[in-house]
Amino acid sequence: MTVELGYYTLSVLDLDRAAAFYGALFGWEFKREHETYLHVTNVDVPMGFTSDGPSSQPNLYYRVSDVDATAEQVRKLGGDTGEVFDSASGRGCTCTDDQGTLISLWQPAPGF
Repeated sequence: MTVELGYYTLSVLDLDRAAAFYGALFGWEFKREHETYLHVTNVDVPMGFTSDGPSSQPNLYYRVSDVDATAEQVRKLGGDTGEVFDSASGRGCTCTDDQGTLISLWQPAPGF
């Protein structure tokens, strides 16, 4: 099984300002998924913006075929996981490896 980057998010304070800035800078187009999330619609690697404050690093989601099974494997290997969550783009879960490094898992919904 090859696992690659499947999705990423950038954290910002204001989604509308981010849309104006990055839309003008890169020509990105957006779809508001809900009040705290904007999905970028015209990029090859799926991405979006969350409004949980600025961060110096993107949140990387590794594409997996079964997020529940992969989260269980993380725990078996000595890592830790947050709750599995559902969104319009699929199922996800934040994890830490056995050294405390943060990663996220993403199981795409149909069409993503």
